[in-house]
Amino acid sequence: MNFYIKTYDLQKAIKLLSVTAKMNTNDSTGMILLKADKNNVVTFLSDNHSTALSYVSDNVDVRIPGEVAIEYGKIKSFALSFHTWDKKQGAKDFCFKLKGSKLNISVETLHDNGEISKGSLNLRTYDPTNIRARNPFNKSNFVLNSNIFKTATNKVLYAINPSETRPFLQGMNINFDKEFIYFVGTNGLTLSEYKVKNISDLNDGDFLLKYDFIMGLRRSLGEDTSIAFEFDKNEVKAMFDNVCFWGKTIIGHDFPSYKSILESYKHSIVLDKKMLMVGLQSFVGNLNPDDNYRVTFSLKDKKMTFLHDGGTFDYSAKVNFDDEFNIDVNGKFMEQTVGVIDDDIVTVSFSDDKGVLIFDSENFKDQKALITPIRRR
Repeated sequence: MNFYIKTYDLQKAIKLLSVTAKMNTNDSTGMILLKADKNNVVTFLSDNHSTALSYVSDNVDVRIPGEVAIEYGKIKSFALSFHTWDKKQGAKDFCFKLKGSKLNISVETLHDNGEISKGSLNLRTYDPTNIRARNPFNKSNFVLNSNIFKTATNKVLYAINPSETRPFLQGMNINFDKEFIYFVGTNGLTLSEYKVKNISDLNDGDFLLKYDFIMGLRRSLGEDTSIAFEFDKNEVKAMFDNVCFWGKTIIGHDFPSYKSILESYKHSIVLDKKMLMVGLQSFVGNLNPDDNYRVTFSLKDKKMTFLHDGGTFDYSAKVNFDDEFNIDVNGKFMEQTVGVIDDDIVTVSFSDDKGVLIFDSENFKDQKALITPIRRR
């Protein structure tokens, strides 16, 4: 094996591989596979047995094809310590050359004083079959923009509990109909749904993505990038910008039926989000975690009040509700729920103190969420 790769592309590959490759271990989860072929393409692959990521670089000059496995932690600090070439100074490229059982990586840097410094690293190589081959990406089920995916996950991740014993609560559900794509997460106590217009070719579908796949994909994505998704049995693949990212779906467990709950309420009030957040943030740090961060949400005489063991907060504006209503909820969940709603006005809907509180964006109607009540003392 012998090839040259542009510095900026090697560093991009190394940064991407940090999503899956483990540091300070020489088992397969801490290795990366390098595969150089005669078509002047080098593939980098890391697999931690749950998620995997590959990056294909064509900014290379392959002199001798070949493939080896090396420790990720050994190459990371070396490759990222050099400045990329800016047409005046820096390191233009790295040379990879297999010498027996060692992979030699060398680089030259031109400095602003005209001097050239040289660096090299010899790495032990491992059997490339230690890193299993993943199924290739074949045909996408749907395509999403990376900005939509990031926005959607920002709005539902707080409601997901990856350590839950019930598998359907460990990930994010994506559901398609003819009009919308729905992104939903729940931990059984709170639920968040964000919807966007469906401009894809898929009009019917339901997919439950694991938490580590969601988080890894978020870390890998750039801005305004098209992501093609392929679902195959219990595997999901995402393809974008010469990257393929593999993960697992949650199968055999249906996501809870929740839509009817979001539409079942008798009363609604509208509140100013900024004023509401001031109240929540003023006392959420003083709530008792051993009592589920309990706070009482109270409506009386057209006034809304938050009450807890350490104090109260009065919402100064009048609310459009004539009766009396009191419910105890988790104040931390309420702060998270209101915080992700991207609107100046928030709608809060409810029926009675045994039902849920339902939140929505008043102007956009795209961010619905619910919080289950805590039994009152």
